[in-house]
Amino acid sequence: MNRKQRRAAAKDTSQADVSDKLMMFDKLPDECLACVKPFDKNDKQMALTWNVVIRDEDTVRLYCPDCWSMAQSAVEKFKKENKK
Repeated sequence: MNRKQRRAAAKDTSQADVSDKLMMFDKLPDECLACVKPFDKNDKQMALTWNVVIRDEDTVRLYCPDCWSMAQSAVEKFKKENKK
């Protein structure tokens, strides 16, 4: 396989990944899973700061920055306690 064919194959797979992710946008919830804070899909700032977790094709979870940072700190604390 030459370079041109490899690039074309890589481009095809990346475009397919993007289209799959865009289809998941319809499944995006309207609120934070933890605190039920509303999420505005048209607000660019929210889109850049909120966290989306996709476990499988059917499960899309949305977390606000506050809940996400609390969860991350809890995970770090749990990891530190388990190392001892």
